[in-house]
Parts: sequence; C-alpha cells; structure tokens
Amino acid sequence: MLPNEKAILLIRGEKPVVDLKYDILKHPNVKYTADGNAEFYEHGVVDRATGTIDTLTLEDLSKLKDTKDEMKEIENITYELLSEEDIENYIKMEDFENERKKESNKENEN
Repeated sequence: MLPNEKAILLIRGEKPVVDLKYDILKHPNVKYTADGNAEFYEHGVVDRATGTIDTLTLEDLSKLKDTKDEMKEIENITYELLSEEDIENYIKMEDFENERKKESNKENEN
C-alpha cells in the first residue's frame, strides 16, 4: 500500500518515481484559478464586445442613398474566401512554379 502523501510518477521511457504529492493550493499562482477564488474559465465564451449596434436616423439613411451610386462601382469587385488548407496549397503551387522557372532558366543558360 502507498501512503496518501506519496504518488507514483510514470513517464514513458523512464523508471517510475515515488515522490511526495504537491499541494496545488500552496502554489503561488493558485490565485489565478477557480480554486484560488478567481473567475471560472469557460472555453469558447466571448466576453468582449466585437461590434456595436446603433439606430439609423433619417439623415443617416439619406447618406446611405447617396453612397448607393458609389457602391455600384464596387459591386464589380469579386473575391474568394480561402481556407487555411487552400492558402497552403496555393503557396506550395507558387513554390513549385518558381522552382520550375528556375530550372528552365538554368537549362536555357546551358
């Protein structure tokens, strides 16, 4: 039987170690945890405002109507939303094409 104040530490590739348990409530940074009376951490919760909502006045609406003609010029602009994987593939293809150009330039020099 192992006494309550001791623990066995198992690390892959190493021999087991028997050591005294550490009381985490005595750690200097416990004050940043829920055990140290800090706020609970919730993963994925947005706690900061990322935008604001305002009401439009008649003046604002008239300004929007004036910019409608300007927006028609912008409508012809197209864009494509790329995922991280798409961007990586794009960079790989650019690198591949650059290598091919370097190789063809070397062949032309010879």
